[in-house]
Amino acid sequence: MRIKNKYEFLFWIISSLFFILKIFELKFKFSDGYIYMYMAKSILEGMVPYRDFFFASPPLQIYLISIMKIFTGENLILLKLIPIIVTVGSSFFIFKFMQKKFGNFEGLVASTLYLFSFLILLTTDYMTGIHITTFFILGMIYFIETDKPFIAGIFASLAILTRLYAPFPVLGSLIYFWIYKRKQIFKFILGTLCLLVPISLFFEIISKGEYLNQIFFFRLKLISGIGLSKFSVLKFFIFGDLFLILGSIVYFFFDKEKRKLALPILATVFSIILYIVYSDIYYLYFGLIIGFLAIFTTKIIFEFKDFKNFKKVLTIILILLILINSTIYLFNYSSASNIPFHKEISNFIKENSLDNETISGSFEIAHLVALESQRKLAGDLIDTNPKNVMTNEFKISDVVEKIKGVKFMIVKGYLLSNGELINVDASIPMEFIKNNCEKVKSYSVTNDLNEDNAVLVYDCKN
Repeated sequence: MRIKNKYEFLFWIISSLFFILKIFELKFKFSDGYIYMYMAKSILEGMVPYRDFFFASPPLQIYLISIMKIFTGENLILLKLIPIIVTVGSSFFIFKFMQKKFGNFEGLVASTLYLFSFLILLTTDYMTGIHITTFFILGMIYFIETDKPFIAGIFASLAILTRLYAPFPVLGSLIYFWIYKRKQIFKFILGTLCLLVPISLFFEIISKGEYLNQIFFFRLKLISGIGLSKFSVLKFFIFGDLFLILGSIVYFFFDKEKRKLALPILATVFSIILYIVYSDIYYLYFGLIIGFLAIFTTKIIFEFKDFKNFKKVLTIILILLILINSTIYLFNYSSASNIPFHKEISNFIKENSLDNETISGSFEIAHLVALESQRKLAGDLIDTNPKNVMTNEFKISDVVEKIKGVKFMIVKGYLLSNGELINVDASIPMEFIKNNCEKVKSYSVTNDLNEDNAVLVYDCKN
């Protein structure tokens, strides 16, 4: 019992180190996370997604944010704690899974490898939805392992209600039930459907059929080839977490007890199917499997547990991995995409517009400014992701129609020496801005992951 308490104590010490590191790096960065914050605010004001505004994902994330916003009020930065908190929760599920399956030390190693993986350190700077989804997926895995199929099903439904890439690892878990725990499969399915069906039906009815169109049929349009190069995304992932990838490869080739990890193996295999069939892949999507890679790597590491000084050597390796990944993150990425001038823009907007005047612009910053300046987005056009225009879900003419009467446009892009702004989002009506607006503010952007170099503020009612 003392050993168990010792390792759980160490788990919380290591989790606290991760939490403190992320707290010190809590900053406003260019991100689509402000879309979700603004949607959460809109929900608290009585609006309903899919009916009152377009949203291309299931509803759970923005409702969780809205609940937290009740407690945080106007302190928007505190909402960025959500991915950090749920990531610690995910690591706890990994710890408990490995503790039950193999032992205390194995649980500690796997959870540490997960928390200080490069992917987790980098992506927890952003509110993307992947961390909430992963929390529910890893919770599902843990409750399957502890023979609580109904609770596991509830976690599966919550994962699907957060992001539509969740059904892939859920399907892998369903196959696991069919092979190894067939008597429990009905309870798992029942748990999955008990929340998923009524909540989905509610939004389908209240949105008059728009729910399914926005979260599913819109996604099918993205399979046609819109998105980043899969090779570039994969290369970045391999470079960042080479240790876990190599460890997992060695595990798959040489471990002779794969049945012990059949559940995470199947969840991983089906997640990889997502990466193959879906073209709109981002680096953060690998968050679905990074926890499983930490588990596989830990399993192969402990094949050498009988070696002399195994614990000491492993402890040194873990410390080095934590230091190396944390150093790479701190010196290369923690300051990337920062917005040091967001308050200055927000104050300018507030001082130079009436309460009932609206703003619009690039989703990476306009929504943050709208929240801080307490100005509405024009036409309730909240989800301004450029893919909405690229897939013809919206047309630029629709955008122009919705933002008629807008006071300020805030646009991020690459400013050429001749004053021309390029590399702007496809959803930004540049022709409208050219004909109706005047540039009043310009801010330099440095170290941006999208290689943009400026944010311009346009006054459209001079």
